[in-house]
Amino acid sequence: MADQLLENLRIPLIKGLSERVINGLLDDLQQNRVFGEEEIEDIQQKMKTRTDQARHVIDDVKRKGVKASEIMLTCLKTRDAHLYDTLDIDRLLAPVPETEATPSQLPETTGCYTDKTNTMPEYEMNSNPRGLCLIFNNENFRNPKMKRYGSQKDADSLKDLFESLGFLVEIKKDQTVSAMKMTLKQYSENRQHGDCFVCCVLSHGDESGVLGYDEQICPVDDITSPFNGANCSSLAGKPKVFFIQACRGEKIQSKVMVADCLGGSRTQKPGRVSVSIPKDSDFLIARSTVEGYVSIRDEIRGSWFIQSLCENLKEGSKRGHDILSILTKVNNDVSLKEGYLEVNKDRVDAKVTPQPIFTLRKLLIFRPLKRSGWFS
Repeated sequence: MADQLLENLRIPLIKGLSERVINGLLDDLQQNRVFGEEEIEDIQQKMKTRTDQARHVIDDVKRKGVKASEIMLTCLKTRDAHLYDTLDIDRLLAPVPETEATPSQLPETTGCYTDKTNTMPEYEMNSNPRGLCLIFNNENFRNPKMKRYGSQKDADSLKDLFESLGFLVEIKKDQTVSAMKMTLKQYSENRQHGDCFVCCVLSHGDESGVLGYDEQICPVDDITSPFNGANCSSLAGKPKVFFIQACRGEKIQSKVMVADCLGGSRTQKPGRVSVSIPKDSDFLIARSTVEGYVSIRDEIRGSWFIQSLCENLKEGSKRGHDILSILTKVNNDVSLKEGYLEVNKDRVDAKVTPQPIFTLRKLLIFRPLKRSGWFS
């Protein structure tokens, strides 16, 4: 398949594509509606070197599937016949009987064999709107000294992000625990859910849960359980995503020094069959810190976790990255941040490690709702 061939030829293509050919391919891909104008600008403006541009063109086309990959290879044949023939692409595109398909028939440049049967299905994300997004922004509390400065920045960033991804967004501010639970129950009974549900909670917290405006604790299970398969049939088999920005204790994560080494298809939808799944399947709960530790929030720029999440999810959704890959990037970004907290009038180094847990059964990929190309 053409997308697999792009993967196998990735290294020689990156080395062989000239700047002139890359620009020509971008024109061809836009004309054939593989790329939209925004995607073209993103590659040309953010990728400063020829190598980076080649890498992103190949990777982005490959993620868009077989048809997009076929179009790129056809355009390459016209734009750079020498490179096309040198890589023997016509022969490699020729169908190979299953009984003869062996690792030795793959291009020698990769040095490995990819098992094409080891692919994963995606959750459907085609509804318009994509789904409902509920944001609890508990910024103020009965005790004025507990005000969470910077929380509004997080709420605004999340609202902008999920609206751009096609969700209907509602923000509930400074809610008591009982009000939070009532709202969650109302949402769980809503029959207008699309293909996904997202809930974001911004508050103080401890080991047992998050705080309401009344400074009472709402256990995280009380936030997620209304949406399991038993309580919310309209979301059964669909992804339920929770992003929780709150401390989970009073301990402060210290820093350790490590040696770092920097290294350089979508599948067809399966047929619909009736299956049973556990009621707690299809959940993703991403928390801003690990159990027992504080989470860090900047009073002007917002929290480390939410701001990194919004930045990486916005960028990753354009490129077709799945949510777990994006959250891994978020974990790395946040873990590299340097911060300080005052403890008993002493300035103490502080680090943060976010923690996602999940029962997802498929790849979850958020894509912007407004698409300027057929293959976005």
